[in-house]
Amino acid sequence: MSTPVGAAADTGNDWYWVTDGSPSSTQSLVAVDKTGARAAKVAWQAKVQHVEALAWSSGSLYVGDIGDPDSGRDTIQVLSPLTTDGDSTSWKAWDLSYPDGPHDADAMAVSPKGNIYIITKGSSPAVYRAPASLSRSGENRMTKVADAPAGVTDAVFLPGGDTVAVRTQSQILVLDAYKWTTKASAPLKSSGGDSLSADLSGKGLLAGQKTAKLAGLDVPTGVSSASATPKPSASTSAASADSASSAGGGANLSGTVVAMGGAVVMAVLAGVVVHRVGLRR
Repeated sequence: MSTPVGAAADTGNDWYWVTDGSPSSTQSLVAVDKTGARAAKVAWQAKVQHVEALAWSSGSLYVGDIGDPDSGRDTIQVLSPLTTDGDSTSWKAWDLSYPDGPHDADAMAVSPKGNIYIITKGSSPAVYRAPASLSRSGENRMTKVADAPAGVTDAVFLPGGDTVAVRTQSQILVLDAYKWTTKASAPLKSSGGDSLSADLSGKGLLAGQKTAKLAGLDVPTGVSSASATPKPSASTSAASADSASSAGGGANLSGTVVAMGGAVVMAVLAGVVVHRVGLRR
């Protein structure tokens, strides 16, 4: 597995679902636990075109087949396996369309109530909401609810459902989920990567880095101009050729780094102890 484009914290099972969007990682759903071992691999036969995001909400995994770099898709789709227990699963899927023509998107967030939001990129980035009641047999026309920050690569609802954390290549932003205005931000001096997930504690974030790493971050609580350079782990080797290093932005680093690679997913615990900033309420 290369650089993750999507990650989602499965709090029910205490592990993370991850994907790099490649055919090999979308033909099966893969999860890693907190120790770094592969915790689950669930096969399915879903037909996808351009997976860019994962989300976890109310016990369900959502897979965002939402990429459209050539603006040639009449509809995108969001899929959800019927179960993530066992070796294989069937699934449900919803076809979504934009009210103003095709868009490319990297970011999807699913609210605690199960409402799906897509954040597009390009010259006019925006937030679109899928209907609350979704049809599995027809097209579901989305509604534009707000303009979006430029270059959003992933998004996740924070606990409580009234704020959304979004990631660009240079920032972590916390947005009001009703007004879509910025409540907090922190620069992110990262080493590449697109994904953003809540962590299993519900108090922090995991940001994807290049070479298949996920690094812990605190949630921004104010508007900051400070940033942090990715820091190497105290231990950077595992039983395989995988390695891990700690990385972060203006929000403090956590002590968790997950590395994913090859057929066997491995990780090491970073030897870093850092104060965590709590969520603003």
